Amino acid sequence: MTSQYDPQKLALLEAVLFSTSKPLKIEEIAKISKIRKDQIEPLLKELRKKYASPDSGLRLFDIGGYRLMVKQEFLDKVSSLAKADLSKGLLRVLSLIAYHEPVKQSDIVKVIGNRTYEYMKELEDLGFVKSERKGRTKILRTTPQFETYFGTKKEELKKLAKKAEENKSQEEQPREEISVEPS
Repeated sequence: MTSQYDPQKLALLEAVLFSTSKPLKIEEIAKISKIRKDQIEPLLKELRKKYASPDSGLRLFDIGGYRLMVKQEFLDKVSSLAKADLSKGLLRVLSLIAYHEPVKQSDIVKVIGNRTYEYMKELEDLGFVKSERKGRTKILRTTPQFETYFGTKKEELKKLAKKAEENKSQEEQPREEISVEPS
């Protein structure tokens, strides 16, 4: 029985999807790998089968493009090994936007300070956040790239954050909080 795919091309596709930090569309994969577009879909199907197995620690992520990612159940064990692409400041601003969206940029500036403008430019350049002018401020929202990058739905992240916030408030005495008003 002959195989339906070229093992070298499958290995190359796997290497491309493992190495990328952002999901790749079929056209991008074809350009990078020099594999014809019509050959990529059957190779992706083969990878899907391979990583669907419970004995694999990776999964083929296919929202907005393709990339290989660590399966959710192993993230907490290996996350310390991964180099963070985003600075703590960027993550802080991004988390405030995701948690309170839609949120006024002026409210984020009140919490973070003027560095917010620099962070916002970078987050927009990375495709995580979009802004819309409203009067003298901007309304900020996350984009689908946010969910793609973090490999989960933002509603799930909000639930986790609220749960962590509730647990923390039960452990500590009440204290003054910074209020960010959604708009």
